[in-house]
Amino acid sequence: MKGNQNRLVLIGEPLATLEEFFPGDGTFERNGIIYSSRIGRVNVDKDRRELGVIELKPLLIPKLGFKIIGSVTSFSSHYVNVKIFYMNRVRLNYEHTGVVGRESFGRVYPRFRTGSLRSYVRENDLVYGAVMSTVNVTLIDLSDKEYGVVKAYCSTCGNPLTFFKKYLSCSSCRTRENRKISVFYDEPIDKLVTRV
Repeated sequence: MKGNQNRLVLIGEPLATLEEFFPGDGTFERNGIIYSSRIGRVNVDKDRRELGVIELKPLLIPKLGFKIIGSVTSFSSHYVNVKIFYMNRVRLNYEHTGVVGRESFGRVYPRFRTGSLRSYVRENDLVYGAVMSTVNVTLIDLSDKEYGVVKAYCSTCGNPLTFFKKYLSCSSCRTRENRKISVFYDEPIDKLVTRV
């Protein structure tokens, strides 16, 4: 067999001969040569002497309305970067970044007169939202009451914040912080994923 098990192969790539292996799922045989019938990773079943190809999951392309769960990674002058973990109930196996901007909050934004996006989200916050634009970047909508921060951490000591009345509170250092909070705040991620 050419190369190692688990290597990435393309459609039509020769993998081995019939003398070495039997053709398995994701392969075909022609003139005694086993070829890949899909893009994926080589899988060898040594007990059955079978050679197969496990198909790679295709990249999920964001579309308007797709719901996401992600983590705030950094701030720029006008946008917040969010590393997206889930999109439409699918756990992403590749890195995809979305952005949150002032337009992400709709009419809610003027409520915070400071003008800072840090009044809505902060680093390491987990957010739940929807894709509102895919032009140039994946822009995330956090304006609806179901969207917003679902898990936040104290910017002073790093402990998880608990929701108390209209603000978030740290039980360790007694800090109070504001966020654009989702109605699903503090819901376990596995349950939240079913809403995505």
